[in-house]
Amino acid sequence: MRAQDFLDYVRETKSKNTYKEYKFGLTKFCEWFVKSPDEILEMRKKDVISDDPMQKRRFTREIEKFHAFLLRQGYKINSARVLCLGIMQLFRFFEMPVKIERQSKVTRTVVTTRDFPLSPNHLKRMYAVADLRERAIISLAKDLGWRIGDFIKIRRDELPDLNQEPPILFEKITQKEDVLAKSFLSGEMVELLKVYLPTLAPENPYLFQSNHGKNLDQDSVNRIVKDLVKKAGISVPKNKRVRFHAFRKLFLSTCANLSVDPNMAKLMVGKSVDKSMLTYLNGVEYRKAFEKISKALAVTEPVEKAKDETVEELENTVEFLKREVSAHKQAWEIGERKREEEMMALEQKYLEQFETLQKRYLELKNAYEQIQDQPEPEWMKEFRKGMKELRQYARADKMKEKMRDLGRQVGKQMRKER
Repeated sequence: MRAQDFLDYVRETKSKNTYKEYKFGLTKFCEWFVKSPDEILEMRKKDVISDDPMQKRRFTREIEKFHAFLLRQGYKINSARVLCLGIMQLFRFFEMPVKIERQSKVTRTVVTTRDFPLSPNHLKRMYAVADLRERAIISLAKDLGWRIGDFIKIRRDELPDLNQEPPILFEKITQKEDVLAKSFLSGEMVELLKVYLPTLAPENPYLFQSNHGKNLDQDSVNRIVKDLVKKAGISVPKNKRVRFHAFRKLFLSTCANLSVDPNMAKLMVGKSVDKSMLTYLNGVEYRKAFEKISKALAVTEPVEKAKDETVEELENTVEFLKREVSAHKQAWEIGERKREEEMMALEQKYLEQFETLQKRYLELKNAYEQIQDQPEPEWMKEFRKGMKELRQYARADKMKEKMRDLGRQVGKQMRKER
């Protein structure tokens, strides 16, 4: 048994963020316990086969002590719980799990308020300043409400047939909770995908591609969202953070505002529900619920479709183009305002520099005029006279001797003047 085998498994099968959390938590526990991960595994192995009940539960007590230590060190309740997961999952991986009672402080969590809550209006403003890939991220994120780990790993071959009537059902088993998400693609997302998909590299299977032949990682997607919020001019308080998870919270809060059944909302974003409820959720009208949600979270203005089915495809194209033109117009207006502000600031800067230079010019002009009014010193007259003689004798055979004499005379005169 090697702890590295556990970490390799997490790195290959879990998200990058989960791997970092488990590794950091395991490192912190080992530093506190003053044992290496492999030494701890050997101790746990002996505990499991022991007949002593107290020895079997040793690491339950140690984990609770470690949790209390973290709280004393200033870690928040949620952070302390996450750091305990590293050692707990290590034991679970080698089928030696520790039992933590439900009432234990280790399992406690609190609702965090650090995330900046996005609104439908925020989505529209972000969409207006986004490029094609960024628009695909925004539109799909608000349609699905998935965790970022599931979102970034969407493959093109997992997408449903886009030629169906929207909203189109899009089912996927979520990674963390192993739940079949009952999600949908809105009409505006379908039209956007038809434009976005042809731009992708055919050799890369992912929907959101990196420059290294893989999918975008979590940090890159969170950075894109944060940059779009800033670019759209959305004010974020200093104590709030902007991240991709805000789309999931927006989807679920919209469900609550529209009185969508909570269990139905959970299944639509891939959250687990009580197994006893699954029987009652068969055949539920998920599509009708999503249509209400999609309307509330639309990032483009809807255009009324033509009734004649023979021109339906053309009308869909016109609708999409109108939305794109509207979005580009908004982006242009925002850019124009920004450029105007930058030009005004630049003009003011140049005006201040001109005034400074003008003032300096007048000072130098006055100084020069004062110098011109003063009589020329005698040594300068002698110097001019000498230079004239030097030019006359420049081609004479005794030029060097004349130059030495002239230099001595000028130097002597200059010393007198000083």
